[in-house]
Amino acid sequence: MQKTCRHCQITFPIRPEDLAFYEEMQVPPPTLCYLCRMQRRLSFRSERFLYHRKCDLTGKQMISTYSTDKPFPVYEMDAWWSDDWDAKSYGRDFDFSRPFFDQFFELRDQVPRTARIQQKPMENSEYCNTAGHCKNCYLCFSTSTSEDCYYGTFVNFCKTCVDNTNVRDSEICYECVNCTNSYAVRYSRDCKNCSSSMFLRSCIGCKDCFGCYNQVQKQYMIFNEQKTKEEYEAFMKTIKTGSFAQIEELKKQFNEFSKHLIVKEYYGTNNENSIGNYINNCKNTYYAFECDNVEDVAYSTCIYKSKNAMDHSYWGEGTEKTYECQACGYGSYNLKFCNLCATNCSDLTYCDHMFTSKNCFGCVGMKQAEYCILNKQYTKEEYEELVPKIITHMKNTGEFGEFFPAGKSQYAYNETLAYEQMPLTKEETLARGWKWKDEDESSKYEGPNITLPDNINDAPDEITKNILTSTLSGKTYKIITQELEFYREHQIPLPRLTPNERHYERLKMRNKRAMYDRTCAKCHKPITTTYSPDRPETVYCEKCYLETVY
Repeated sequence: MQKTCRHCQITFPIRPEDLAFYEEMQVPPPTLCYLCRMQRRLSFRSERFLYHRKCDLTGKQMISTYSTDKPFPVYEMDAWWSDDWDAKSYGRDFDFSRPFFDQFFELRDQVPRTARIQQKPMENSEYCNTAGHCKNCYLCFSTSTSEDCYYGTFVNFCKTCVDNTNVRDSEICYECVNCTNSYAVRYSRDCKNCSSSMFLRSCIGCKDCFGCYNQVQKQYMIFNEQKTKEEYEAFMKTIKTGSFAQIEELKKQFNEFSKHLIVKEYYGTNNENSIGNYINNCKNTYYAFECDNVEDVAYSTCIYKSKNAMDHSYWGEGTEKTYECQACGYGSYNLKFCNLCATNCSDLTYCDHMFTSKNCFGCVGMKQAEYCILNKQYTKEEYEELVPKIITHMKNTGEFGEFFPAGKSQYAYNETLAYEQMPLTKEETLARGWKWKDEDESSKYEGPNITLPDNINDAPDEITKNILTSTLSGKTYKIITQELEFYREHQIPLPRLTPNERHYERLKMRNKRAMYDRTCAKCHKPITTTYSPDRPETVYCEKCYLETVY
């Protein structure tokens, strides 16, 4: 079955497996292609933007993912979870003379929301969002069970890691992208089980290596050439790792050296009948990205331990039967068109910011609720009679089967992960009827520019008290004390860009979450990969890659 995306106008297929899933979930086939559906869901997810504001319930000063111009109240986390307010007090009758979304978003804009998304325990990690079980972490996002980590995204089960993206089960790693089970690795990407190395790409089990790619279980390698222990140690003595100028030159040298590397059609291991990228231990998975331990999943991103899901972005952890959901997880079941619903939720449809609730439709900000519609309480019999009527009404208005419209997100488009995946200009964003947030320059720094020393050994303690200026944009940033200590201990030069700019530089090292059809460069077998046909890398199918590299 072929359909035309009503947004981007491309033709996209709907597989027989997709149709079976839609029938099981009792939803119509989508009207958008998988990329536009992902963009719409991610427009409801913001991670990196934090603001100072006061709790609208207690007056306490707090850090929030919501700026002060948002229409709804924002409560400090403990206040939101307290019994000092009741989400049912915002309940209202459903009006069949009006579209559902109009009524839903009127409700959404009145119900209080939590200042940040955190899962306790969180110790000394106030400046983290979409995070849980962290200790002494700073500006870490989509991060879980980590300690002493700074400036990271999707950094899980890590310790003392700084400036990383998609790093797991690692320690003392710096400026790494898509690395797992690694120790003391810097400036590397797509590596596994590596240690004490710098400038690696697509390496497994390597130790004491420098500037290498496509190496497996090697030691004392320099730019893919085997050296003796003595030769390697002599070479490393010539590298001033604390010098910004030398590190920048080495980055250019390694990028030039590795531009002809062979890459596998996808990154991941132990998958069965699966297509995607950065997938591990997956079965019957189609067009999935950064997913682990999932089964019968399609068009999904960053979910873990999930079954029977389609178009689910972020979280998971024991979810089953989910469709068009964003940030839903922890043992939840049968969720449709939901945003941020978690902890044993079940049978929710078009719900937002719900916890431990079931059998609710169009509800916002409720805890342990059941048989509610637009936050109004009903009996089981009343609920089961009214919901089908609302669904019929939504089918007539063309709303049922669609996730929440991007223009109704609680965030501006350029605050969201959709902007990271599919950047638009301000003009393009506004033309679509979506929100845009201009940068606040009312308190723009006009003080003296601080010249940073080339070598970390020359950085004074006072640098943590200075306001620094990005060499790329002129935007300001600071170095925190713990960060300076990390740089000194591990001989790493001070960064010249803001944390957000460093994040975007790392994103450039990752393929977009889009699939392309091409052929293996060795056996010419058809493959589906995130490497577009115009990319310079040599792309092998998994079989040819393993035969060549291993």
